[in-house]
Amino acid sequence: MPLRLPAAQHAASRLKSTHLLRALLRAATYLPDAHARTFLRRYIVHRFKVHQPAQNATSTAAVQNQERYFHGGGRRRKPSVIEERTRLMQRKARKGLNYLQRANQGHYACLQKILMLTYGRIGPRRYALLDKLLQPDSSPDGRDSLDESSPLQKLYYSNKRFLQFFDAPAKISDSEISISISDRYSKLRSTIVTQRMSGISIGRSMKSDKVIAPSKNAWQRAMPMSRARNIVRRWYAETMTKLLPPLPEHEWDELRAYATGQKRCEASIKRRTPVGNLSSQATLASQSAIDQGLVLAKPSRALKPGGLSRPHAITPHFMRRMYGKILCLSCKLVWNEEYQKWSAIWGSRRSQNLRAYTLPADEVLFAGVDSLGKVPRKKRANAT
Repeated sequence: MPLRLPAAQHAASRLKSTHLLRALLRAATYLPDAHARTFLRRYIVHRFKVHQPAQNATSTAAVQNQERYFHGGGRRRKPSVIEERTRLMQRKARKGLNYLQRANQGHYACLQKILMLTYGRIGPRRYALLDKLLQPDSSPDGRDSLDESSPLQKLYYSNKRFLQFFDAPAKISDSEISISISDRYSKLRSTIVTQRMSGISIGRSMKSDKVIAPSKNAWQRAMPMSRARNIVRRWYAETMTKLLPPLPEHEWDELRAYATGQKRCEASIKRRTPVGNLSSQATLASQSAIDQGLVLAKPSRALKPGGLSRPHAITPHFMRRMYGKILCLSCKLVWNEEYQKWSAIWGSRRSQNLRAYTLPADEVLFAGVDSLGKVPRKKRANAT
């Protein structure tokens, strides 16, 4: 049985949660990316609603609308669970507030992680994009392909979900077989193949775009059915961990425009001016405070760290570099009319223009020189 809090302590805890919610929403409004501000605001409200009692809940339509951005997790917790986890969740909210404040100050790692959360490279939105990618292609006759069992499910006598994404095994040699992604999941197959060929990954890169498994065991006998299923399951789990799902086409195009400089990055939002003291009586500082302010002490390194951990000024040039790194981990799916299949297009650093601006140069400064900056020699006239 969880320990019941007194009424006064319970009211103070609720007030603390309200202050944390307001502080988190306020910190999210200062992020230098419009998509990040929208995503973080919805994510913060979603997490607080999950740990809100049902009697204080709003309409279910607002909760169901969050499923478009977050993969599951929308079920409300029981009152006993909420009461037991209150302190832990408040501590997590405090850590998240500090993380948002460091990102707004220009800390590189904090801002990069928030952008990766926003564009679905990590976190709950990545699982939501993966869920869309794992849907089968629509058949021409309009029949639902999920009703039929896949060849691998029939061969391995199992209805496990991970087996439905694969075709029947193909023989490579006398001792090896290969199992590829089914044609019914052409979007998934195109994303896996192109990501593996490009070597793109947040951690370790993918080893292969298909399952390579032995056809016989150590005693040269037929592979046991349970081990054959486990080989496919391990490959599927490892690949889904490293797979970076494609973004919607309009979002990828906007991200590329920011990274290449075709679209100017948004200026950082200025902080609101705090309300001053309305009291007419001037407050006199004590003598100790005056003496302490006159001391010329050496500033602490903790207040202004150096190296890679120092905060950066959030400028358009800095944000273009940040968008460029996110673009290299993102792709979009387009339909190729020539080959009649889906193609995944990944971002690249080659197309990025990291120069802040270019100034026109007067042609007079470079007149009379070649491309190397040297004055060409005059050709001598042939003696007749």
